[in-house]
Amino acid sequence: MQTPSTVFIKIADYDLSALPEICRDPNAPGFADTLIRHVSDEYATDGMFAKVSIEQDTLIIAEDLEAKAKSDEGLDALQRGVYATGKAIFEALLSEHPNNAIVLYNLGMVYSDEGNLGKAIELLSTLICLKPDYAHGWVALAVAYMRNNQIIEADQAAQKAVQLAPNDQYALRTAGYIASKLNEPDAAALLENAVRAGPEDPIALLALAENLLTTHKDEAIKKRVSALLTQVIDVAPGSKAAERAEEILRGIAYDKFRQTGSLNPQAIDYCLHALKALQGMSHQEVAGVAMETAALGQSGLDVNNPNKTYQLRSIPGNYTGLQVVCFMYVALEQVAPGQDIGFDLQAEYEEALRIYNANQR
Repeated sequence: MQTPSTVFIKIADYDLSALPEICRDPNAPGFADTLIRHVSDEYATDGMFAKVSIEQDTLIIAEDLEAKAKSDEGLDALQRGVYATGKAIFEALLSEHPNNAIVLYNLGMVYSDEGNLGKAIELLSTLICLKPDYAHGWVALAVAYMRNNQIIEADQAAQKAVQLAPNDQYALRTAGYIASKLNEPDAAALLENAVRAGPEDPIALLALAENLLTTHKDEAIKKRVSALLTQVIDVAPGSKAAERAEEILRGIAYDKFRQTGSLNPQAIDYCLHALKALQGMSHQEVAGVAMETAALGQSGLDVNNPNKTYQLRSIPGNYTGLQVVCFMYVALEQVAPGQDIGFDLQAEYEEALRIYNANQR
């Protein structure tokens, strides 16, 4: 059986200066209860679970192994994504350990993630009052404020986190993201530092890309933005960040594609070629083309570079990014008409279809 580590301290040797003045005398009414609460809160602030008692002239501090085990169980549940179990464990611990930093932080984060923002802000505010030098507590509070549309409070909390931990990637990316929302001039610098601190952090990479795209219009910056977005897709495939990166990349590509402001003759030719290539194919074969080209599209297609090609198996050959997009558009129009691929080729497709039908007469 495991024995809790226990500390014995003579009350005469304990610094009582932090207690209320009227409770510093061991003979004063309420002294024992005040000292026990004070010591318990000191340990709780550091995330420790302690059972505190007084026997005669000695302060006895023992580790609460049961509470510690429950906390570890709750953390494990949250790390495995079993949020309901983790939440229930920390809610039970909160009733017994209302000032424990681990309990306040993790339960506050759970409430924030599930949208219970008032409760999240309450717990995280309590946390940083008890532990004002806890940078990640300020980060969590900033996120909760931001989700609650309290952007000024979010900015203040995030800036405090950066002051406490100037090289912490989570503090930097949160402060940079919020600064971007407020159009603050230091947003880019914060996000650049966040990316340096966490070069494979998809959230920081995406936030920096979006900031640069908003604040700069020159082509050199757009190339860097494209590189950052491609990195997001590479390090976090299938994530929400990657989906957003793909959406922005399509927008950049489409803007360049539409620079002339009129129909793109190359796209018309590629759509016409696709119509001819799909002619005679079964519905299932056309669906296969749609699926293969869509899968390629999820990884990002460079539609403006004729020297870069992609291989297709369903229609054997190597094709430019624009050709692949045209195959995708035409195939989807046949198997799932009206589907939005994030790249508007309707006008080019309709012109190609008009030419195709005219040639069939």
